Amino acid sequence: MLLTDKLVGRFIPAQFISFSLVGGVVIHFAVLALLFNQFGVKFLPSQATAAIIAMTSNFALDNVLTYRDRRFRRWRWLRGLILLTAACSLSALSNVGIASYLFSMDTKWALAGLAGVLVGTVWNYSVTRTFTWKKS
Repeated sequence: MLLTDKLVGRFIPAQFISFSLVGGVVIHFAVLALLFNQFGVKFLPSQATAAIIAMTSNFALDNVLTYRDRRFRRWRWLRGLILLTAACSLSALSNVGIASYLFSMDTKWALAGLAGVLVGTVWNYSVTRTFTWKKS
């Protein structure tokens, strides 16, 4: 985090970069590709499942890495997951809606999925930083 902050901290917060890369994008695409390409699940349920799994894993990883200084433990972990899910549900709906629309317009599945992920990333970071991992 310190190196990232020194390299790009003037332009983009290091926590945003960590939040974006820690689990959301990579895990989302892994689940989407697995369900859609390997198991033949339709795009909409694949994108929705990928969004839910990415949201959950992103919370777990961000709790340990990105927001280590404000980490949730024990029962507070479950409370934090519920807060994150509530805070990110609007962007998850936008993610799935935009990606599904683009896919229905003959956009390649990977680009449609990426567009969906990008829609929610800034929102999720801002909302979870303010409500889920707010500074005490």
